[in-house]
Amino acid sequence: MTLSLQQRLSLGLLLSLVVLFTAQWALVSAGVRLLAEGYIAARLAHDNEALLAALTLTAEGLPSLDPTRLGPVYHQPFSGHYYRVTVGNSTLHSRSLWDQDLSVPDVSPGETRHVRAPGPQGQPLLIVVQRYEKQGKGVTIAAAEDLSSLEEDIGHFQTRYALVSLTILLLLIAIQALIVRSGFRPLENVRKDLQRLERGEIPALDTRVPPEISPLVRELNRMLDVMAQRLQRSRHALSNLAHALKTPLTSLVRMAEKRETLDHTQMLSHTGTINGLIDRELKRARLAGAVTPGRQFDLVQEIAPLIELFNSLYRDKHINIEHVMPSAKVCYADREDMLELLGNLLDNACKWARHRILLTVEGGEGLLVRFEDDGPGCSENDLEKLTQRGLRIDEEESGHGFGLAISKDIVQQYGGEIAFGRSETLGGFLVEVHLPATV
Repeated sequence: MTLSLQQRLSLGLLLSLVVLFTAQWALVSAGVRLLAEGYIAARLAHDNEALLAALTLTAEGLPSLDPTRLGPVYHQPFSGHYYRVTVGNSTLHSRSLWDQDLSVPDVSPGETRHVRAPGPQGQPLLIVVQRYEKQGKGVTIAAAEDLSSLEEDIGHFQTRYALVSLTILLLLIAIQALIVRSGFRPLENVRKDLQRLERGEIPALDTRVPPEISPLVRELNRMLDVMAQRLQRSRHALSNLAHALKTPLTSLVRMAEKRETLDHTQMLSHTGTINGLIDRELKRARLAGAVTPGRQFDLVQEIAPLIELFNSLYRDKHINIEHVMPSAKVCYADREDMLELLGNLLDNACKWARHRILLTVEGGEGLLVRFEDDGPGCSENDLEKLTQRGLRIDEEESGHGFGLAISKDIVQQYGGEIAFGRSETLGGFLVEVHLPATV
């Protein structure tokens, strides 16, 4: 099952909050424990100092403690407060230990060690062991305190803190859910706009969206505009094709109705015209091939296969197609549009060229492509018609027509310019296309 973006984000934030609060609970609990045990250890070290002060050594080196200088807790059996004093082979125990002993590690002079060990009746003890020197004798003093009460208090604190943390966590999860839902509301609006767009209620998506999804919305609107332009060009092409086929088909129908006046020459002429129109549309379909919509068109990569295609289509004319272009040139325009534009202009050049075609691509700002051939060129009157905006000489029976009309539509769609003239290099027809850099 694939999770939605909202579910992924919510799950990620939920896991983050759980991990964060768990770590915070563990760190706070450990901090409280260390703080409390540090306080007890400091108090036990103070008791060690008091035991050292109460300690006296006889002439024989035997230790004794002044009971009046010790707290009553050390006299009450199993009170939870214990001590052990070792001088040489002699050891003194607190009465609170009764008949038991403390497990005390060896320490070096001046060393202090904190040890946790079980004590009488299984009590968890914190033992502070220190080594002193008194009257030239090594003295090891260990004071211990029962941690049962501390462990119980810390357990109660951890439980209360866990409940508070859980309450805050649930509150944050609820707030987070509202924030995530609110944050994804613009995407929901885009989804609704797409449904409205599918139903034909709106022409484009609303661009009043957050900056994060604004590029997506702009690109979708651009693709919608490209598809609308392409549909318009297809309609124009079908209209022109229908208009071009109507005349020869009408003549053939009339000739079929008047069998006695059947003119084979005219029939061959009309069927040749129809075959030519069909061949031209097949060339356009072959030229388009398998295309992928996008806004990046690599001229260096696409021109070579395009030229190879037209060399194959016009192999009978033995045309030499030369091309001059920079080592790298990328045009940020729809690949299908650019293939149709260049293909139509190259097809027009191949149609009228005698032996040679020159294709030039210049660098700099935007895209400048020049098509030149060594054919008969175009008359001054037709050149004026070609440059008139909105006039389509593709409706005429012969001459430069269908391809140039479609090319003009594509160039105008991208805010570019197309110019026609006579080639100074080859003497034939010249087409110059300039597309801006921000197409």
